[in-house]
Amino acid sequence: MEMQEIIEQAEQNIRQALEDYGAHTGMTEVLDDVSDSFICKLAEDSSYAKQGLRELFSKSPVWDGKLDALVINGTRTHDPDYNRLIELGTQILRDALACSGDRYYNILQALNLFCCPQQSETDRELSIKAINVLAPKAYTPTKKPSRVFKALCVALGVADETAGSEFQRLFAQFADEMNSKKIGFKLYVSINPAHFITMSNPKGDQRGQTLTSCHSFNSTEYQYNNGCSGYARDDVSFIVFTVADPGDPETFNNRKTTRQIFAYRPGSGLLLQSRMYNTSGGTRGAQADSKLYRDLVQREISMLENVPNLWKTVSSTGDKADWVREGIGFGGYADWTYSEFDGHISFRNDFDEENGEPLTVGTYGLCIRCGNEIDTKLYCDDCKSGRYCDDCGEPCSDLNTAYDNEGHEIQVCDSCLENNFQYCEVCGRYHDNESMNYVDGRNVCNHCLNEYYTQCDDCGSWHKNEDIYDAHDRNGYSVSVCESCLENYSCCDECDEYYPAEVMVELVRENGEREYICISCSRDYETCPHCGKLIEACGDGTCPNCGAFIEQEDDDEEKEEAV
Repeated sequence: MEMQEIIEQAEQNIRQALEDYGAHTGMTEVLDDVSDSFICKLAEDSSYAKQGLRELFSKSPVWDGKLDALVINGTRTHDPDYNRLIELGTQILRDALACSGDRYYNILQALNLFCCPQQSETDRELSIKAINVLAPKAYTPTKKPSRVFKALCVALGVADETAGSEFQRLFAQFADEMNSKKIGFKLYVSINPAHFITMSNPKGDQRGQTLTSCHSFNSTEYQYNNGCSGYARDDVSFIVFTVADPGDPETFNNRKTTRQIFAYRPGSGLLLQSRMYNTSGGTRGAQADSKLYRDLVQREISMLENVPNLWKTVSSTGDKADWVREGIGFGGYADWTYSEFDGHISFRNDFDEENGEPLTVGTYGLCIRCGNEIDTKLYCDDCKSGRYCDDCGEPCSDLNTAYDNEGHEIQVCDSCLENNFQYCEVCGRYHDNESMNYVDGRNVCNHCLNEYYTQCDDCGSWHKNEDIYDAHDRNGYSVSVCESCLENYSCCDECDEYYPAEVMVELVRENGEREYICISCSRDYETCPHCGKLIEACGDGTCPNCGAFIEQEDDDEEKEEAV
């Protein structure tokens, strides 16, 4: 995917995330202030900053390009394969097994502790006894099994600690298999900027507030939510999380159930794991999940870099704390610096402690209003204390009320008011140029046009409602026409409604007067059998003219007969 496509996709993801974030809360005042400048800047900065991580993660078969994240699930994980453990353990201990007698028996018995899950208590005791014989200091009840096996290998002289050695490669596989665990959920490992700005769920969620924090993006209660965009804009941070319903994309943005910030520079072998947040409040009781997430991330990174998955993990607040630094301008809550939050730093065996560089986590965030860099909170000082033009986005101390092309009230500067808005002479308000009309010599906004004016169905021009007349077209349907077009219509002398002159019908009244009526009214009258005209019939069923003519003829006939 080309970078421009990645940026455009990031913009779409951010917009969708903001929509989802405000879907179930009334606290949307902050979200309503998020500008295109912020969205476009964050999408571009994050897309470029995460290039290294994207190139690394995209090598994985579980990379989701649209989500900009790895999706680790049950198809990617499994429970320990003990046949595989026996195979690997035998390979690792091959040279030590080239012996006989009690030593040979003890090595096999010791290996059973790691490769036989169904050992009886008696067999387990025999395995521990064998380890104590071979490596007296290797086993303690609280030591991790993989470390016990490593100590046994050292005592047997088969451990080659040289970086990249065959022993390291095989031991990493052995430890991975021993510590493997099939998961029944989806774990998202994401560099998507939308997931960073929604890292904590929205405050005021009507479904109940869960996993909200000082990073909740719809609140200015704390100063640290600047860290959301600060994490998204650095080159090492990624967010690891689970959601309430993986089948519902909305929950990726407003219903996370656990989440942690990790940081890694590709190829470095140095990994930060920050505080675990969950719906129960976080650190307490979350150590097991935190350890599992770390293990899954370490495995994935080592697999992608084709390096043995061997890490040494220490507290992020111990004597190795200097290997992780807070970036200049970072306005988030650097929770890995607090011992009570159980953060960790992991060093892979290939990490070069002499020449390695510390991780720099976080950087300047962005003001959600103007998109400029800031080092705390969601607004820069100008945007928070000053006023900005809703049209051009520039700061302005003297704003004017106007209305955009959707009818929403906005505040604009003098320059935008002059160039992009017009004064409606009906309602007395300024409206977007696209919303204005010139009618009867006046500037009229769309709202007033629809409210106080009607369009003539004949000529298409707009006129005041009081200057529009009701009429009927040739087919009898109702139309509205202006005074000028009304001249093409005639008023029916019967019903007093207007029709086109060419469809009016002449009617001869009983008194001989002529009138014009509509076709509808004409159905109430007859046609003279002599002249064919529409008539108001006389007593003999003829029109007045024809009736008089017939009467005259009768008189003439009587005279002729008399003569």
